[in-house]
Order: sequence, then structure tokens, then C-alpha cells
Amino acid sequence: MNSTKQQKKILIIIISSFFIKGCGDSNLINDNSEQIRQPPVPTNSLYTNFQWEKSTPSDEGMDEILLDEAFSFGLQDGTFTQAAVVVRNEKIVFEDYRNIGPAEIQILQENDWSEQLWSNFEFRDSQSLSSSWSVAKSFVSILIGIAIDRGFIESIESPASDFLFEWQSDERNLIKIKDLLNMRSGLVPVCRDVSSTEPVVCTTYPGSGGDILPFTNITEVCLNRQIAEVGIIQPWFSDTLTWEENYFLYINCDTQVLGELLERAVGNDLETFAEVNLFSKIGFDNYWWRDASENFTAYCCLDATPRDFAKLGQLMLNYGAWGNEQIVSREYIETIKRIYPDYIVTERGGNWSYGMKFWTLDFPRIQSDGVEFPTYPIYYAAGYDGQFIVVDYEKNLVIVRNSLYFPLLGNDERIIKLTGDLYEEVAFPLTLPNTLGIPIYFNSEEFVYKIHKSIYQ
Repeated sequence: MNSTKQQKKILIIIISSFFIKGCGDSNLINDNSEQIRQPPVPTNSLYTNFQWEKSTPSDEGMDEILLDEAFSFGLQDGTFTQAAVVVRNEKIVFEDYRNIGPAEIQILQENDWSEQLWSNFEFRDSQSLSSSWSVAKSFVSILIGIAIDRGFIESIESPASDFLFEWQSDERNLIKIKDLLNMRSGLVPVCRDVSSTEPVVCTTYPGSGGDILPFTNITEVCLNRQIAEVGIIQPWFSDTLTWEENYFLYINCDTQVLGELLERAVGNDLETFAEVNLFSKIGFDNYWWRDASENFTAYCCLDATPRDFAKLGQLMLNYGAWGNEQIVSREYIETIKRIYPDYIVTERGGNWSYGMKFWTLDFPRIQSDGVEFPTYPIYYAAGYDGQFIVVDYEKNLVIVRNSLYFPLLGNDERIIKLTGDLYEEVAFPLTLPNTLGIPIYFNSEEFVYKIHKSIYQ
């Protein structure tokens, strides 16, 4: 397949098929939320030079053989896993990194992708970058919390129109910041009209949050949305349910707007504010992608190492503290944790919790060995192609997993561009396999469960 055909193929794939968390069985909601244990805040004195301390599984109460079995499952050839890291008691107890395997190369061959593509994935180690996709949304939430702590924003209850003047003269002035954080803004989802390349209201369910990636100015497109009419069937939501106020709809634009709101509130761009107030403090080295109008893509696309991604999980476990400094208030972290009892999603048959840009595994499921897991809420940030940061307060545990990644930089910058020659001009975060339209999905729940089985104390 020549590069022009590959470019056209990849463009179609990107704008049509981003991942979101699937719906589950509504009968499985855990009804024992009032009994959730609140473990003490772990100590956090190890953060000199921003480097992780390493330990052995046995020293941290984990069975190395079972942990190795979990990693054999999670990093086997065919999973397209690049990296996985387990942190317990503030120490890295297990990690592994791998390049593309023979079975994965065969899958790419069968899908007409040439060696020119997979040769980019031939070596990976702890210093190799991964991409966040929507895990970036959770970072934005923490930045909102920091802005509140610094007095730039009064609270998540504040109207978004305090900063978004475009919304002050119509019904959008009722949208609160928390509505954007919880994906309950009520604004219509935006998709791309392929025939005209213009933004239009989606006509089908926006499967990964809407295909806003191709637009030159993503922020402008997202700001210009209107509130959806309630009491009627909206084809982008359901074929049977009428759309109502405060319904949950996973949509990238809500986070992109939140990024713009944050920039206006603090008087600086998203990355600079993040660097000064978060990234530099926890030693998080990164690249943040932008659109063609130089807007940072708040809803996605932070490039960093898996070890650095684990720092967000540890910050959560520390209730916002890092070393001797409170990076974000404990109160804000507690607000995130309340998504379990407060934001059970019931629309479209779903029964997970989502809010404040985080998900939970929050009800028992029967695993492959017949065991119910989880039996308490486990929090995580999730992104397309199986990126995740798991935060388990019960077990003082952080788990990071990332898929094989290569930053396709045809223009030598992390500015998203989807027109031109694939290997010379196109630029976007290339993860495997879903970005190439190959429907192989990493079994994150099984991987997390197998890691938990290794914990004996």
C-alpha cells in the first residue's frame, strides 16, 4: 500500500473511531457505598530528585510469581502493550517494557500496513514515551483544583460563563464548571461533516467523544456548541431514550472548553500553568499536543514516560500532597473520590461511575476464576487504545499501562495535522492497534485483577 493510500486510510480511522468506556450491566451496581473504608494517607517523604524508589514485590506484600504471571498476560505478544508499571507503598515494585512482537507485526501485515510503519516500534524501555490520549483529561481536572486553591476560580459550582463570555447571554450561562468536569453540560456533540469538513451536530452516537481532532481550531468549534433540546430522542444519544437535563454524555469538547476556561481564569496557556504548578513539582516531563491554531488539546495527548504517568496516581493516593507540599487540596481529591456515590451513570444502560474526569471500577464482576472483583471502588484515568492509571486507595496501589506508541511528527512538531503525506507531513499520536482501525482491545480489567491477586498483605 502506498503512503497516499495509507494516509487516507488513517485519516478515516482517526475521525471515526475513538474509544470510550463501554456500558455494563445496570444490575451490578454496588449498593454498599456507605461502607467504603477510608485508609490513612500514606507517608510521602521519598521524592528527592523526582525519582522513584524501587523495591521488591515481597517487601511490599506482593507475590512475585503471581505478579510475573499477571505481566505475562498483560504484555504478551498480541496485546500491543508497550509498558506497565506497578507502584505500591510509593515504590516501583514491578515494571516491564517491550517493543512490537511477531504476532503484532503479522496483524499489521494482514491489515495492509507496511514495514515502514511497524519499524517505528522496534525498541522500547523505561525512557520511551507513551501517549495519554484521554488520560490527559484527568490532569486537567487536577489543574482546575489547583486553580481553585490559588484563587483563580471560586469553585466547581461557579458558572462557566464567568470566564466564557460567549455563553453569558443565552441559556449556556447556567452551565457550571462541575458540569464540564462531569460530562453533563447538556451541549450537543460535534462531529465532522466529511463532505464539507465543517463541524456539525453528530447524527450517531459519538463513539470516543466525537471526532473533533481534524478541526483547525478545536477550541472554537467546542465553544460554539449549543444546549441540546430535552424531552426528545436525540440520534446521537439513543434510539429509544429521550434526552434530558443532567444526562451523562462522554464528549471531548467539554474538556477542551474546560482547558480554555482555565487559560482565561489564570491568564496563561494550559501547558505553562501546568508546568509551574504541577509538572515541575512532581517531576513530570512531557510534551502536550496542540491543534493547528496552537490550542493545547486539553482533552487528550500528553506524551510522557509510564513512570511519570504513575506520579499522577501517587499524587491521588497522597490526597494531593507531594513531599512536603500540598500540590492540590485534599478537599478537591475528596471531591473526586465522591464520584462513586454521587455520579452513578444510569443512562444508556451503564452502571459505572464517572465524574471530575475520572472513572471507577465500582461493582463486583465475576472474573475468569469465579471470584468477584472489585468489591470496592477503584479509581482510574482512562484513554484510547488502553491507556490507564489505576488508583487503588484500599491497597495503596498505582498501576499504569500504555500501548505501543510512536509520535508521528511529519512536521517535526506536536501539532496535529491530518492532511498530506503520512510519513512527511501528517502529525498525530500514533498508538497501536486501534488508531489504525484494528479492533483489538486490551483487557484492562483482567490485567488489574491478576495484579491484585498477587497482593497477600
